[in-house]
Amino acid sequence: MDSVYQSRSIRRNRTGCWNCKSQKRRCSEERPSCSRCIRRGLACSYGLRLQWEDETRCAGIAFGRAAQHNRTPETTYYLLPIPRGRLRWLHTTADEVRRFPYGGASRRADETPDGPLAMLELSLPPSLSALPSLEHNDGTLLQYYTQEWSAHRVLSKKLENPFQRLILPRAFQFSPLLHMIMSLAAHDLFNRTHADQQHQRQEFYSSMLQHKLWSLQDVRQLLCSSKGLDDTYDSINQCERDGLLMAVMLHSLMEIATNSTSEWAVHTLGGLSMVKRYGHEPFSPEVYRFVTDYFSLSEAFLATTGTELEIEDLNGWLVPQRKSMFPILRSMHGRSQINPYTGLSSELIQNITSITSTIQHHSGAGSDRKSAAVMRTELQAVENRLSELEQWSEDSDTESLIYLNAAAFEAAAWVYLRVAQYGCDAEEIQTKSMPTLFEAIRRVHERQDALVGSVPYPLWALFIAACLAPEHERIQVLDWFEELKGCRSLSNVSSTMEATMMVWKQHDLKLINGHPRGGRVSGVPWHEAIRCLGWMLSLM
Repeated sequence: MDSVYQSRSIRRNRTGCWNCKSQKRRCSEERPSCSRCIRRGLACSYGLRLQWEDETRCAGIAFGRAAQHNRTPETTYYLLPIPRGRLRWLHTTADEVRRFPYGGASRRADETPDGPLAMLELSLPPSLSALPSLEHNDGTLLQYYTQEWSAHRVLSKKLENPFQRLILPRAFQFSPLLHMIMSLAAHDLFNRTHADQQHQRQEFYSSMLQHKLWSLQDVRQLLCSSKGLDDTYDSINQCERDGLLMAVMLHSLMEIATNSTSEWAVHTLGGLSMVKRYGHEPFSPEVYRFVTDYFSLSEAFLATTGTELEIEDLNGWLVPQRKSMFPILRSMHGRSQINPYTGLSSELIQNITSITSTIQHHSGAGSDRKSAAVMRTELQAVENRLSELEQWSEDSDTESLIYLNAAAFEAAAWVYLRVAQYGCDAEEIQTKSMPTLFEAIRRVHERQDALVGSVPYPLWALFIAACLAPEHERIQVLDWFEELKGCRSLSNVSSTMEATMMVWKQHDLKLINGHPRGGRVSGVPWHEAIRCLGWMLSLM
C-alpha cells in the first residue's frame, strides 16, 4: 500500500534542525539558527528529541514501514516508579515534572487517584527539583558555558578548572547561579557573533539581560525572605550559601565584561563584606578560596590606581584569615604557586598590596625625612621578597601560558616598585625594567595567538607598561589594546585604554608646560588621571 505522503516531494535531511525536519525541507544546518528559521522567525534547535513508541508508529516512521497517519494518537501515559536520584530526563523541565503528583503535593484534597500510580508515591531527585525552567535557547547557552566559556578560564588544561568543578554542580541547585552562567555565555556569544547577524546578536543580548535580571531578582528575594542576612544564612544549606557567594562573584565579572567603571565594585564590595562578616565557616573551603582569590586580586589591582573599596582593614584581616584556613599558604613555597585562573601567585599579590600600602601611607614623604626613611625601609623589604620569589605551577611546561602570564605580572610588579622608590622618570625604569616588561607582554601575545581573547590575560601588566611607555613604544601599546578590544569578552579593555590615553595626555601637557624631566616625582603618575576620570578600573 502506498503511503499517503508519497505524492508529496520529500527532500530528506537527517542532520538538519527540527523545524526543517518537520516540514521536510532542506536545512542549511547553520548554528545556532539555520537560514530558513531566521527568515521565518522560528526558534531553531538541533539535537536529540525523544518520542513515545506508539506515537512513532502512528506517524508511520517507526520499524521501516509506512502507515496511515493517526490524527488522534493516545496521549495519556503513566510513569513507573523509579529509585531516588537514579534517573534523569532529557528535554524535560521542572515545570513539566511538577504536573505529576509527586508525594501528593499537586493533588487536590477532593481528587481521587486512578491509574497505575494510585498506590505509589514518586520521589523527585533533588537536582531536578531545584532546576529552574529553561527557555528555548537556554540549552545552547548552558552547553556553550560548559564546553567553551568555562574551558578557557584557566591557563592550562592540565590543571583543575574551578569554573567547571565548583560552579556547574551548584548551579543546578541554585537558580541565581544558573542564570548568571547563562548570562555570561550569552554575552560571550553576543560578542563573537558577526555584526551582520543582527537577529542572533539581539537574541543573545536579550538573553544576557534577561538572565542577569532573573538572577538579581532571585538573590533579592532570598535576602528579603527573612529579617536579615543572619537569618538567611541559618535557613539555607551550605550549597546555597556557596552558590550565593559565587553568584555575587559572577555578577562582578559580568559588570567587568560589559566595560563597567563603577558597578563591578558594588558586587565586589558586597562579596568582600559577606566574607569578612561571616568568615569561612558557612562556606565550603574550595569555594571560599576560589572566591577570595578573585576578590583579593580585584581589590589589589584597584588599589594600584589610587582608588579603594570602602571597607575597613580588609588587607589586615583577609591575609591571616586565608593563611589560617589553607595550610599551603603558610609557607613561601605554597604562596608562590601560580593560580591557574588569575595567572599570578598569592605572594606576588601580597607584594603588590604592600607597595600600594606603602605609597598610600607615605604619599607626602618628600618633605619629611623620617617618613621617607621608613618608606625606603618598607620598600626595600618588598624588594627583598620579590628577589626571592620563584613562582611555580604543577604544569611542567615552563613555556606554557601560565608561566608567561606570571612572568608579565612579576615584571610589572618590579616596575611598580621602582616607580614607588625612584619616581616614574628614573633612568633605571626606562633602561632595565620597562624593556623586560615589554618583552614579557610580547611573549604572551605570541603564545596566546588565537586564544588571546579567551584565556586570562595580564591586563594590569599592560596598564603599567602603557602608562610608562616611551613615545616610540606607544604604537605597540595601541596595537595590543586594539587586538584585545576586538576579541576580549571578559575585561574592560576599552576603559583601560581610555585611561591610558588620559595618562599620556597629562604627561605630554606637563612636558609642554615646562615640567622638569628627571628627579623625584611624588606619587604615581597615573593616579591623577584616574581621579580626573572618576573611574574604578578592575584591570582584570
